[in-house]
Amino acid sequence: MKKIIITLFASLLLVVSCKKAPETTKQIVEKPVEKTFSQKIEIAHKKEAFLSKEAIQFDAAIEFGGNEIFNATITISTTSDLSKITYKNGDEIYVNKENIFVSPSLEDNKGVRFHAYTWGYFFLFPYKLSDQGTKWNYSFKTKETKNDFDVAKLTFGANIGDAPDDWYIVYSDKKTHLLEHAAYIVTAGKTKEAAEKDPHAIKYEDYKMIDGIPFATNWGYYGWSLEKGLSDKIGNAKITNIHFVEGFRKDFSVPKNYIKK
Repeated sequence: MKKIIITLFASLLLVVSCKKAPETTKQIVEKPVEKTFSQKIEIAHKKEAFLSKEAIQFDAAIEFGGNEIFNATITISTTSDLSKITYKNGDEIYVNKENIFVSPSLEDNKGVRFHAYTWGYFFLFPYKLSDQGTKWNYSFKTKETKNDFDVAKLTFGANIGDAPDDWYIVYSDKKTHLLEHAAYIVTAGKTKEAAEKDPHAIKYEDYKMIDGIPFATNWGYYGWSLEKGLSDKIGNAKITNIHFVEGFRKDFSVPKNYIKK
């Protein structure tokens, strides 16, 4: 009798434990966190692979209104703290963070600071979206009647860079998330209010893969408005001879006779 009772009790425990098993083995499946607008662009442009490289070099020939305003080879660290610009005529600009040094031939050139930072920044733009001081408005909307792109607005914190009042309206491809174009203002030498009366846009075109990373080889410059988006084309840039380089930091040395600007 005792043996029968023990057997029945063991059977009861087995039944109860089997009934409770589904409850105790339930797993909580967390919904994956949606990537932000800027993160999607960074992933599409292979930011992690890009930052694994030391520096990149490219030739940039830029014209506005049919006039060439810049033609040089730019070598820039992937983290953008160091760069060297060598013009086709031999003039040079060295950039070490916020410090700029120019060859004596550029001593009186008032545009060197603009050229020193602007074209390298436009090239590195897909990798600068999470820099310190960046502020994103992901709910921003333009007033365009037709817009087939994802859009967000980028602004900056106080004292960030040479022109913290600049802003960008960034457009990306809905499917690939590659950077499509970006409207912007340039406040260098003018007030924000004056700059906002004449915004421009840079359109990134003709992407080519370099070591598995996409780079736009043509930049179109356009007028832009909040209501109509892109308007008349005002300039163009040809980006060629793109390649990664090693030893740039080790070899970076400003000539002693160069002038700090």
